[in-house]
Amino acid sequence: MPNLFGQDINSVEEITDAFRRHGDAVRMTYRARYVWDESSTDPYAGTRLERPAAMIGNPPAVIYPWEQVFVSAASCAGSDFPMLAKHFGVRLERVEFVVEGVFDPRGEFAGLTGLEAPADAAPAYVSLHLRTTVTSDAAESDLRRIHRRVVDHNMLLGALRGIPRTDRLEIERPAYDGPPDVVAAPSRSTIVRNSSSGSTGLTR
Repeated sequence: MPNLFGQDINSVEEITDAFRRHGDAVRMTYRARYVWDESSTDPYAGTRLERPAAMIGNPPAVIYPWEQVFVSAASCAGSDFPMLAKHFGVRLERVEFVVEGVFDPRGEFAGLTGLEAPADAAPAYVSLHLRTTVTSDAAESDLRRIHRRVVDHNMLLGALRGIPRTDRLEIERPAYDGPPDVVAAPSRSTIVRNSSSGSTGLTR
């Protein structure tokens, strides 16, 4: 059974009592982190779940159904990057794709045992933020093209399209071996795009 703030909860009464006791602390942020690099042999094997503090009492080997949403999205969309890069002839050294979601389970239990929940908690999944970091010496336009293709067309992200979301792309340039007096440090370009408004910005 789930453990919330160190307490095992299973029945409606236990769950709603815990929600009343902890209030807005029940609104929590999950992260599912996908990592791929050139040494990876299985493009679907690089995802791990980062639980919020409220849920750390749960067994690491157990991923609950509502948590699987984040893991599946990160794995499905993240694995699209090396697949599309190969298709378009773009070399990637490394990809990190993070699905960060604000989750509030009170919506599902609103009205049970008199529980009141915030209006925006009705769907439980309050918002998503997709953060991509790619390490590559490829043209920025090619990397942006792959990023947008994944974010706009991935099948699992499409199933979650009703959840308000934003996305961000960070481009890291590989370090290089230069003369001794040159510091071989990666450089970074950051592209920010808010999916809900369609606005795009670029910083270096």
